[in-house]
Amino acid sequence: MSGWRRAIRVWGWAIVVLALPCAVARSQSAGPILHEPLPPGAPDVRSDKVTRSSDSSGLPSSIQTASGTVARPEPAKPGDDTPVYRPSPTPRVGLDRRTGADSELHYTVVFDPSVAPFKRELAFDTVRPDITLAQSGRGLQRVTIGPSQPQPGRELFWGHVRLVVTPGERSPLPSVAPTSRVLEWQASPSVPLELWRDAAGNFSVASPQAAEVDLRFLMDAPSDYFGAPVGLTQRRDDPERPTLDAGLQARAKALWEPMAVSPSQPRTQQLMKLTEWFRSFEPGTPGLPGDDPLADLILARKGVCRHRSLGFLVMAHSLGIPAHYVMNDAHAFIEAWTPGANGDGAWQRIDLGGGSDSLELHAARNKHLHQPAYGDPFPRPPAYTSGSGRVTADGQPVGSWAGARQVRGAEQMLGPDARSASAQGAPGGLSGSASSPGIGNTGTGTATQAEARRAWLRQRAERLAAPIRPPTFGPPSAPGRDDRRKATATDLSTAAPLAWVGETLEVAGAFRTAPGGRLGRQPIEIWLIDPARPLQGRLLGFAVTDGNGVFRSRLGIPAEADLQAYDLVARFAGDARHLPSDSSAR
Repeated sequence: MSGWRRAIRVWGWAIVVLALPCAVARSQSAGPILHEPLPPGAPDVRSDKVTRSSDSSGLPSSIQTASGTVARPEPAKPGDDTPVYRPSPTPRVGLDRRTGADSELHYTVVFDPSVAPFKRELAFDTVRPDITLAQSGRGLQRVTIGPSQPQPGRELFWGHVRLVVTPGERSPLPSVAPTSRVLEWQASPSVPLELWRDAAGNFSVASPQAAEVDLRFLMDAPSDYFGAPVGLTQRRDDPERPTLDAGLQARAKALWEPMAVSPSQPRTQQLMKLTEWFRSFEPGTPGLPGDDPLADLILARKGVCRHRSLGFLVMAHSLGIPAHYVMNDAHAFIEAWTPGANGDGAWQRIDLGGGSDSLELHAARNKHLHQPAYGDPFPRPPAYTSGSGRVTADGQPVGSWAGARQVRGAEQMLGPDARSASAQGAPGGLSGSASSPGIGNTGTGTATQAEARRAWLRQRAERLAAPIRPPTFGPPSAPGRDDRRKATATDLSTAAPLAWVGETLEVAGAFRTAPGGRLGRQPIEIWLIDPARPLQGRLLGFAVTDGNGVFRSRLGIPAEADLQAYDLVARFAGDARHLPSDSSAR
């Protein structure tokens, strides 16, 4: 016999169960298949708007966002905490062995809705042979302000800074995404300003006059930058071709095998493996130095955000993946060119976690929490989720940020409606907060074993399949009272009777919504959950509903999957118009 294929049987139930394996002789599978690409035309769940008034300020009076109505910022006042930006040398970023936890970090909020702690102050797109980072400066050009009207699929943010401008120099301007645009701005005093941007999305402002100006601006960013479904098929649309010095490339290549990555893998698989590896870092001592400090860093899996992001950037560039190391006053993270559900690439932010004892937010009062349209599509190993501090807004927990064990200052921000949040309880998220009321309560009110099992499965689906989201993503306390989104239901109705490890499993189901809801082009997550290790769920991929709410997809069963029983859960994560639901509810 030329080889063996490993099979897993599938039974259809409210929650599909993958049972113990049997073996059948046949030729070896060609390799793992992640999932099929989704049809083009992902749903547009954001439609931010601008509201103008008759005053003479020149800027819109407010913007309408998923976080609510956000008024334009008031002009800066003497002594307030509006951050100041001025021309300054680019800091040195490179390898270091200070891999223990940071004691205290401070972050100044610039944008409203707030993207804390992920504002972009400096983005590095080049790795030097000595593993220090550089801004290549490629594509530096002056850009125009506008367009004046928001566009579908892009979200609006107010920005407010003080800028010190000097003739012949450029002052950095923080941004939300590398492809952000400044739609409008207003400077006081009124001096001529020029906006510049390079290929890595570093924004800067120049002026022929020396001045300190109070700058209020309206910026946008694509929704899929903050998190979006990823696909297997990748079109040749990379905006950059990263390369490393030959010596550094050889050092990185030697790490491919222990990290289980290779250039032959699909881009999505590479990004999933890199993210899981660097999210598994923890603060601590890396051990005795070896012959290669890069290998010391990566194989020890010790360090905080700057170590994780630096290692990720080097390894991504060694595989030819366009990626940037992004930093601000408190945090470092990655943005990578990621295949979307329809194959088109886009920049997507990837947080790798941190390791600080405390993160304090400044200038956060009356800012609004940004609510991403999608959840984090990348693996979240225990090391990533266990060291994060609780964050509250309006007195309600909303998750955690940046791997800080304690977060201060977020309570000054405006979160979702407190009545709705209080009734719902905290969502599942980075800090492992409690599930919604009634979910997973198998001790009381459960009449049968079947009901107990459904409650147990739903609890695991909530913890695993639910994206990190604010409390409004959950069942409202009273329909139509605190949350006007349409109720939904997700069913996983059929699956192929037999699936081979390393090949594909066909799944199908239906998505339903209350009258007036949208059935077509809704993304449905398909999760493989290990009952023995409920915190190690695996996102197999996505399906998209048709005009009748029906979805069908062929998803890859990973070749490295253990041969045992699993639960298969279909989940709709919710959006600005619809409540979330999953197949474990029935």
